[in-house]
Amino acid sequence: MSLLRRAVCLSALCAMTACAGIPTKSFEFDALDAAEQPRPCLIVVNDDWVTAAEKNQFVNVDSDDLLRLEIPFPSAEIEITMAPVMVESGKVTRVPKTRKEARDYSGFMDDTRRLKLTDPKRQLFILARKSGSS
Repeated sequence: MSLLRRAVCLSALCAMTACAGIPTKSFEFDALDAAEQPRPCLIVVNDDWVTAAEKNQFVNVDSDDLLRLEIPFPSAEIEITMAPVMVESGKVTRVPKTRKEARDYSGFMDDTRRLKLTDPKRQLFILARKSGSS
């Protein structure tokens, strides 16, 4: 193969690789309880609790608000966990590290769903109270 042909092939390969990155999509998340009141939650992507806490992926902490996240899709689906948290004076009292910890501490059940790139941008989660919680 000639040097020119190799250079052209290598350039074409580099161009295709650069365009074939991991796709992303922006989603808006919100959470309510069964009484249609805003429910403060931590939004966990693909069970990565550490990153969710580090990036402050909280919704409804100060008020009834949405959280916009740009989410990469390294596979066809990603898993979103809406983990309930307790808030006092506009601050999260304790950041959960697991689904069980979120349920036990908050008195609410978490909600999990799998998202695809083709799913609607706006995602609403409705969290139920844990059995035996008042």
